[in-house]
Amino acid sequence: MSSSPSSLVFKRNVDCHVWQQLAELWLDMASKEETQLFQEDTLTNLLKNETKKYVLQQSETNQFFLLITPSFNAFLHQEKNLTATTYQVSVIFDPTVITKKLIQFAYKQKWNISVIESLRTNLTAKLTQNTDNSTDFILKAVKLLTNSTEQAERHHSEYSSPPMENLLHYQVEQEKIFEQIKIQIAQNLNLPEIVQTAINRSCNFLKSDRLLVYQLGVPLKSNQLNIKPVKTVDTITYEARRNEDIISTLYLQEEGYWGQNSGCRKKYRQGFGLVINDLTAGSNLDPCLQSLMTKLQVKAKVVIPINVRGKLWGLLIAHQCESRAWQHQDVQFLRQLAEYLAIAIFNYQSYQQLQQQKKLLEKQVETQSQQLKDALIAAEAASKSKHDFLGSMSHELRTPLTCVIGLSSTLLQWSSTKQKMHLSPEKQQEYLHLIQQSGKHLLSLINNILEFSDVESGKHLLEIKQVSLPEVVKHTLHLLQESAGAKNIKLRSEIEIEPEKIGFLADEIRLKEILFHILSNGIKFTPQEGEVILRVWREKRQVIFQIEDTGIGIAPEEIPLLFEKFKQIENVRQRVHGGTGLGLALTKKLVELHGGTIEIESALGEGSIFTVYLPERELSNHNLHSLAPTTHIPQTATGSQTIVLVTEDEASATFICQLLNTIDYQVVWLTDSAMAVSQIELLQPRIVIIDQDCSMMDVENIVNAIAHASLSDYTKVSLLCDRFEHDEWQKFTKCGVDEYLLKSMNPTQIINKINNLSQKEDCHHQFQDG
Repeated sequence: MSSSPSSLVFKRNVDCHVWQQLAELWLDMASKEETQLFQEDTLTNLLKNETKKYVLQQSETNQFFLLITPSFNAFLHQEKNLTATTYQVSVIFDPTVITKKLIQFAYKQKWNISVIESLRTNLTAKLTQNTDNSTDFILKAVKLLTNSTEQAERHHSEYSSPPMENLLHYQVEQEKIFEQIKIQIAQNLNLPEIVQTAINRSCNFLKSDRLLVYQLGVPLKSNQLNIKPVKTVDTITYEARRNEDIISTLYLQEEGYWGQNSGCRKKYRQGFGLVINDLTAGSNLDPCLQSLMTKLQVKAKVVIPINVRGKLWGLLIAHQCESRAWQHQDVQFLRQLAEYLAIAIFNYQSYQQLQQQKKLLEKQVETQSQQLKDALIAAEAASKSKHDFLGSMSHELRTPLTCVIGLSSTLLQWSSTKQKMHLSPEKQQEYLHLIQQSGKHLLSLINNILEFSDVESGKHLLEIKQVSLPEVVKHTLHLLQESAGAKNIKLRSEIEIEPEKIGFLADEIRLKEILFHILSNGIKFTPQEGEVILRVWREKRQVIFQIEDTGIGIAPEEIPLLFEKFKQIENVRQRVHGGTGLGLALTKKLVELHGGTIEIESALGEGSIFTVYLPERELSNHNLHSLAPTTHIPQTATGSQTIVLVTEDEASATFICQLLNTIDYQVVWLTDSAMAVSQIELLQPRIVIIDQDCSMMDVENIVNAIAHASLSDYTKVSLLCDRFEHDEWQKFTKCGVDEYLLKSMNPTQIINKINNLSQKEDCHHQFQDG
């Protein structure tokens, strides 16, 4: 409550029944937790052991009760007996007055000076200094004194108190106001409702002309001013007026003239309160603010800070249009009201933050749920794709195998039968030719599967050398002439390259394979008497291969599926035309291995155009052909990145290759560190993983090769190990190793470390032992 009980010292003449009730009230309170009760015989508990005996010897009967609780002090003293049933009683709440009273008691008992000083020191340490008189105990004590039938004449002394009835009424009204705020806070009502209700009742309670809240840093609405960061103003956001004749100050900003003075803000933040009883008698207000007060007819005011979490949130301001001598209890009431408002503001802000976090978490949960659903759908689609792929593969393998087994059985039966069976040499040749064709077809299918598996697992290594582009084109077309001729398809090439630029650095076998797969795909899906054209030209530092056919084409929505593994477009069509559906997936992998990209344009019934872009390379002096660093880091069409793995541990290599391939990394597995040194410039890897079994010199050679290729800022180095000590790790970090992978790590940990290395340009690892 706002009127501090520390200013209330009551002296009353009461009968023995009231005295008994007061004593019981004190004794009952003493049973509460964290409450201490001292009487004449227990007062020695406040003294040191060596003084207790002396005090006990000097003590006389003089009945009193001293309560010390965390929130208040209460001293009940029976000063003297007026009659056999009437006593003069003092009730004191002020810790200073209590101390003074007990010291007087000690002097009266003629205690030793050192003992009295000891009592003073210990009382100061024990007594609660910040008294809260909103407790039921104090209200009950005051009520007992008020209801006493023996209303003695008030003693005029330094401890005289205001009329008891007024004080009690004041305290009860305050308690009602604060209790209402507590209830509203507990109900999580909106802050505007809590504040407005509180200042309305408080304005009426104080009989003030105007009570307002001046809020600092109020953000302007985005629809009023679209400024980033959001602009804020200091303004009056809440107001209560005694009547409609009082000028309204709502949303007025001029009260903030003081805001330019940082020292003024600091004082308010530290709890300073401004009390002016008469503005006409002279004040230290800013001239502009003084002028505003005159305009608003304000002649007296009180300003109390509202501090929330150590920050000045705003000001609680009371205006009076006449001079007013503000009472101490009025100012204290406003201070406590400001504290309650601060609690309401803090709770409201916390609730708003909680709601925002709740919405954010709900959104994250929704996003993660959707991601899980998408992952489940993707997994189901992948499972179905694999199932369809295996079904297609069984069909593709069964057809030539049936032919081989059937025809070979016929020939075997013919050669071993004793009966004469007519089988002409021509028919025998035909059977053998069909068996050979079926065998080649089977071999082609198996080779495609094995090669795709090798590329996926990172076992493919390019052998770069100078090749002639016209010769590569000529050889590839020659291989496909027979299959094109069988369908009367015109297969031709258009090479637009200057004679001095026909040389190209590439893996000749893989380049022919890329062209072979795309051309054979075009022939397969081009009807009789169609056309397939291979165009070759150069642009700046790259060579472009374009294969155009007049085939059946592909629907635009199916184009993204064309290069996916285990994904076949129109299974029926695949069955009609044959094949595993791995050719284009393998082609894309080989193109990316060269650092190139592949694009496709197509529409149903209009044929297809496949365009392959391969970057220009430069031959180095290494024994194994590698490439000099280019001015940029090559990226694949899908953004996949190359990882070089150097280890002789086949089990670890297989596991890492398969794991990283599943998250779209191109892994190249090398068993020799010298080969890794020679291939760094060629492969331009994003990450190099080196087995700890390699020597420190091998690690240094690889790091030096990365620096020599000008890839130090791009390529990161990770150590693959079983376990190592801190000192050993320090040596590797000095050598240039950025990260480590433990062979015992689970897949998720490995993937996270690899992703961190590949995504952060400057990724340093803090080694943690164990």
